[in-house]
Amino acid sequence: MSLEHYNAELASIDMEIARLAQLCGINMLQAGVAEAVLRNDSSLCNSSNPVAWDKLRGLLVLHYHVVAENAAADGVEAAAETLRQALQTVSERMRPQQV
Repeated sequence: MSLEHYNAELASIDMEIARLAQLCGINMLQAGVAEAVLRNDSSLCNSSNPVAWDKLRGLLVLHYHVVAENAAADGVEAAAETLRQALQTVSERMRPQQV
């Protein structure tokens, strides 16, 4: 797969993760949160939404799978750049619009 494909796939996954995290009332970029989600520790949620939680957890597993696949195919540096670009894209799209 091309780097552009990984970028688009990861940005799409991460955008949905960010949306679901908002529904659950958690900040995925906070230290330890991703690990807690992977451990299925929903106690960190500020609002109960079991459907969003299950989707969030599944997409986080998929996120790590795509990053690992990217690293195996293109190297760790390329995977790190893909991850950086995906996070930047999500941050820009999730930032509240300035009026």
